[in-house]
Amino acid sequence: MGGKSSTQKTENKPPKWSEPLFRQSASEAQSIYNSGKGGNVYQGQTVAGLGDTTRAGISGIQSAAGSLPQTSAAQNYLTDYASGKYLKEGNPYFNDALQGQLDDTAAQVQSQFSGAGRYGSGANTGVLASKLGNIRSTALADQFSRDQQNQLAATGQIDSANSNLFQNRLTGQQAVVGAGQLEDQARQQQLTADFTKWQSEDMQPWTRLGLLQSAAAGSAGNYGTNTQTVSQPFNALQGIGALGSMFTKSDARLKTHIKPVGVKNGHVIYEWRYIGSKMRYRGVMAQDVIDFVPSAVIVQNGYYAVNYDMLGLEMEAA
Repeated sequence: MGGKSSTQKTENKPPKWSEPLFRQSASEAQSIYNSGKGGNVYQGQTVAGLGDTTRAGISGIQSAAGSLPQTSAAQNYLTDYASGKYLKEGNPYFNDALQGQLDDTAAQVQSQFSGAGRYGSGANTGVLASKLGNIRSTALADQFSRDQQNQLAATGQIDSANSNLFQNRLTGQQAVVGAGQLEDQARQQQLTADFTKWQSEDMQPWTRLGLLQSAAAGSAGNYGTNTQTVSQPFNALQGIGALGSMFTKSDARLKTHIKPVGVKNGHVIYEWRYIGSKMRYRGVMAQDVIDFVPSAVIVQNGYYAVNYDMLGLEMEAA
């Protein structure tokens, strides 16, 4: 089925006094683009990495984990005790006490046999040897058992001392790592601040241009900036509906609280609210786009709409 088509022509030019702003904006945009400002790649470092303090702490932890700590004077003494050194050499205090007990026992036995008139007899000698031998054997066996227990206790104390020294060294190196991490965080924050400053300086001309374009659009927004011709099929409502699925109303006259926030793909990006709405959005102004990519702009119901796909951009909630 054939159809007719009609052409709608809308022509709203800005007032004469605002035209210099648009000409200056276009001229400065070309000049800034030719200068190479904006959109450059940062060549500096963006990751601080590990600092010397952190590396020293990590190395200390590795060293502590890979070797036993040096022994102390207390450990050396305990080692000698655990080895049985003092058991071999004998305990002089024990020997003195044992000898005293043997002497007392011998005196008692000799006194008994002397009173009975049998001093120096065979019976006297046998009883004396038996009593002294029993006392000595029992005392030595008891002392040997105590010495073994002391050896085991000393060994356990050595292990505990080694563990404590290791934990102390490990804790100390972990504290060094913690201090290094604070330094690393500060260095990373400084790198981030340097990058942000560089980026702001790199984009400064485009940001200022955005302010100029915003001023021009604000001054002449009610008048438009160009002439747009749209061909529609005979069924006008159906044609506009099809276009509406690709185009987004982006006319400055429909927006309020407009603020430029940067530049993307060569287009100034703004934040705004549609009149009567509290929701903020981020995108372009049709009045800007029509000067550079007029094919991306149409007129719908007397207002400009932009095809964001043609700009490689998206309108999004702010």
